[in-house]
Amino acid sequence: DDKKVFELITSGKTEGIFQLESSGMKNFMKELKPQSLEDVIAGISLYRPGPMDFIPNYINGKEHPEKITYDVPELQEILEPTYGCIVYQEQVMQIVQKLAGYSLGRADVVRKGMAKKKRNILDAEKLVFIHGNKEAYESGKDKNYAPGCVANGIPEAIAEEIWAQMDKFASYAFNRSHAACYAWLASITAYMSCHWTAEFYCAMMN
Repeated sequence: DDKKVFELITSGKTEGIFQLESSGMKNFMKELKPQSLEDVIAGISLYRPGPMDFIPNYINGKEHPEKITYDVPELQEILEPTYGCIVYQEQVMQIVQKLAGYSLGRADVVRKGMAKKKRNILDAEKLVFIHGNKEAYESGKDKNYAPGCVANGIPEAIAEEIWAQMDKFASYAFNRSHAACYAWLASITAYMSCHWTAEFYCAMMN
């Protein structure tokens, strides 16, 4: 909660600061203007292949929250903390649970599929997400029932679009708990750089 630390990160003078010292990340922090640890967590998660495409949307949503729109009302509670963007694996789990009626266990199958880039899992789960698995469940081929978006009143085209966003995110899915640890270390090194600058750089050079 140290304002000067976030001012330092926003300035782009982040040499030696964990995860934030590349030229690309410096430029991103100048755009993002983080004002809290939560912003740093999101920034670290977004600056990777896949989620990176959502950076302009995230920054625009942060600056103009009144302009954010959601494909279905159910998404607002899940995506409001990240300004309408999918940023974390945990949000994907929440989406498939809330929209398609997934159990927590089945939602974790989707998370693992994204984390490990298992195309066969994702292609199979796309069908379940949209249309459910009633027949497979009733025949005993699938023991984990999910009604799917269409059965829950979400139009197929919108369900397809939501899945496409999650699938794009899957090219480098990141979990929030991992990003939080990275951001915590980034904040510690930023605090040292801010308040003990000479000692910090001396320690780095040594």
